[in-house]
Amino acid sequence: MIPPSFDYVRVSSLGEALRILDREERAVPLAGGQSLVPLLKLRAVSYRLLVDIGRLAELRYVRYGDEVAVGALARHYELEESPCPFLRQVASRIGDVQVRSLGTVGGSLAHADPFGDWPAAVLALDAVVKIVGPAGVRELGAGEFIRGPYSTALGRGELVAEVRFRCPPRGAYVKFSRRHNDFALAAAAVAAEVRDGHVVWARVAALGAGEAPRRLRKAEAVLAGAPLNRDTIAEAAEAARREAEPPGDFRASSEYRRALVGAAVKRALEML
Repeated sequence: MIPPSFDYVRVSSLGEALRILDREERAVPLAGGQSLVPLLKLRAVSYRLLVDIGRLAELRYVRYGDEVAVGALARHYELEESPCPFLRQVASRIGDVQVRSLGTVGGSLAHADPFGDWPAAVLALDAVVKIVGPAGVRELGAGEFIRGPYSTALGRGELVAEVRFRCPPRGAYVKFSRRHNDFALAAAAVAAEVRDGHVVWARVAALGAGEAPRRLRKAEAVLAGAPLNRDTIAEAAEAARREAEPPGDFRASSEYRRALVGAAVKRALEML
């Protein structure tokens, strides 16, 4: 389909982008375009002005240290060979080569697709999202930032600038989809520390367990302090399955997704 008409501007600085987005009522940032452009073509959304921020070098970086800092315009493929194994797993499961080459981490978070890979990952990482806007800079935990399906804490004129987190000692990402590298029917992201065979802490996040990506706290409670063995894994997977409140749609029923959530958690824990 042909998208509705719009104006387009490519900005050369972050400050310019923020000024335009704050001034124009029906403006939207364009980064990699892998989420926005399909929606425009389907006429699911309509904007007067697209503000192209895709070439802002100040937002394209990945920095490793005690914490990992990922700029909003870092492309998915840039994390496919990350020294953080968990990031490699997530990045390699996103879309196809074109999507991974053009799509951005910040764009994925701002879009907040309920079956998007990075929203689940940042919840498991307990990441901090840095937001810039007309009023300055603010930071929110991933759980505060993602508010629902396609809904975030971003206000008018604001942009995701960075996401920051510690690479987990152990992590795994398991995704079930109808076709290779398609959107998830359900997925589980697990980050944990295991010492002497026991789970010191674990964070479990899932796609398909609710209307939006969510932490599975009951599964986390089962894991905390427990030995990482077959019985604990089975108990945590069952807790995840029971905790899930998945939506049903043309791709999968609610019951099927609930079963997939439990299976994804089980498989991810077995990979730790």
